[in-house]
Amino acid sequence: MGVVACLGLVLVPAAARATTYCVGLERPGCEVRASAAEAFADATADGDRIELGAVTATSALTSDRAITVVGAGEDVTQLRGGLTLSSSRSALIGASVQGLELTGSASGVVVDGPAVLHGSAALRSATIRGSGGVDAADGTPSLETVLLDLTGGPGLRVGCGTTLHARHVTLIGRPDAAVTTLCASSVARVRDSILWGAPATGFAGPGTVVTDHSDYRSVAGRAPGLGDRDVEPGFAPGSARLAPGSPLIDAGSPDALADTEWPEDRAGLARIADGNGDGAAVRDLGAYELAPPAVPLPADNLLGDPGAEDGDAWTMGGSFARERYGTFPFPSAAAGAALGAGAAFFAGGPGDAGSANQAVDVTRVAPEIDLDKATATLSGLLGGYRTDADNGVMRVVFVDPAGDPLDEAVLGTPAPAERANATTLLPRSRTVPVPPLARSVDVTLLASRATGTYSDAYFDNVALTVAAPGAPAPRRPAKPFAGLRVLTAKATVDRKGRVPLRLACPDRTVGDCAGAITLVAALERGVKRGRVGVAKVVVAAGDVRRARVQLTRAARRAVRDRRRIRMTTYVAVRDRQGLTRTSGVPVLVKRRVARGR
Repeated sequence: MGVVACLGLVLVPAAARATTYCVGLERPGCEVRASAAEAFADATADGDRIELGAVTATSALTSDRAITVVGAGEDVTQLRGGLTLSSSRSALIGASVQGLELTGSASGVVVDGPAVLHGSAALRSATIRGSGGVDAADGTPSLETVLLDLTGGPGLRVGCGTTLHARHVTLIGRPDAAVTTLCASSVARVRDSILWGAPATGFAGPGTVVTDHSDYRSVAGRAPGLGDRDVEPGFAPGSARLAPGSPLIDAGSPDALADTEWPEDRAGLARIADGNGDGAAVRDLGAYELAPPAVPLPADNLLGDPGAEDGDAWTMGGSFARERYGTFPFPSAAAGAALGAGAAFFAGGPGDAGSANQAVDVTRVAPEIDLDKATATLSGLLGGYRTDADNGVMRVVFVDPAGDPLDEAVLGTPAPAERANATTLLPRSRTVPVPPLARSVDVTLLASRATGTYSDAYFDNVALTVAAPGAPAPRRPAKPFAGLRVLTAKATVDRKGRVPLRLACPDRTVGDCAGAITLVAALERGVKRGRVGVAKVVVAAGDVRRARVQLTRAARRAVRDRRRIRMTTYVAVRDRQGLTRTSGVPVLVKRRVARGR
């Protein structure tokens, strides 16, 4: 990721004498003050920072300096006497305020009473309650991802010569009007919003109201062409969130998330998501984004520690890292919960490249694999950060009994355009055939950096499952099983191009020795060995029987030309208990010599 300047945080260059003051908490490097009023009185330098814990302040707090005020959360830090921040470089984060006058920025806040905005003030991820509404007093202030739950008052009020930019606003309750313009020079530009109060949610005043991809209740006499729709939003009962099936889901502006936009909805979920499940990530209207249903981990996942929660299953290399949801600037804890992804995830980390690897044994279904009846599904939550093009893949390599690779498959992280430039993880999956003779699967998560200083390829809930129709479910066996023995060391190809092999099933076997027998050989010197014949076998317990393995045309030709070829016989069989045993033995295969020669 590159320099972060999109989350509404004002990063104030710290002066040499900048100080951090703490109220209601203690930490190294922070000067403790007895009250919020005392901290505000002492924070007189640009760059000063005030950190507030479980504090309830009843006096009015004001500052004209470029300070940052950080609360412990909307439900924890209570500023009941009101707050005025009159510097354009001031910031408020994570608190509840009884009346707010703002010239800088505020995010993660609840305002009871009026929120008065000056200049280029930015109010993001906020809730405004009561009858005060929002007063855009002057300049070009902005609202983004704001819920207004009003019991009266003007709703959005725009002063003379002021242009208010509002995006992803949900207005509910009983305001006097949705938007009130005080002068002909007042302009309100509203996008991707829901203005839905009762009884009257119209536009009052002589100014201009421009809406785009918004929904609001129509009012008699309003100017034509304002807004796009007049439909019931379909809120969830007792909530300002859209319920599944709402016509306003994925109904917002089709453009992807811009670098300057607030990246989350009011609940901390990714701003743009595929809420209606049509395969395309498009923004919803209003302050909330409907997240798609969580995709649970497959019950038969073969991977250990699929969600970066447990620790030791993966061998990690390079800069590969475990990160936690809710740690800036990664997806929020609410996003992790909505994904069903736990508290942590994997990321490429602070370097050029990183990886995590583990190997999975699949010999339990070797008979089905060798008979071309098995498939493997790669799946996981894969994602990235904003517009970063950092690349990640989940790669699986199928490995044969000799430890050599047979084939591979990859599942890649979604490109920024697929995520609509949102910082999020999306469910991805791919199903591929398991090549015959695969006995293990090497699984690697790979991440590489394209921009910035951090490799933002994200992985969570990664899974590898193998489907083998007919294979029994694992269970605890009652008796041991030694497997099928190959008694033939030399074999002559018969007239039909088959290799006869004598096979023995131990007499204490439960049921039969049933499965597959495969011949592997290098048909030319210097050429990689490959499968040259396969046959399904069933040998009863205590029996010795002859099985004939049909050679491929190329193998028959090679035996005829070379007279004899050393092959390996790979056996994969299962008893009636469900125990699978595999083995490999050499056999010398000779051509048939015609009589009379």
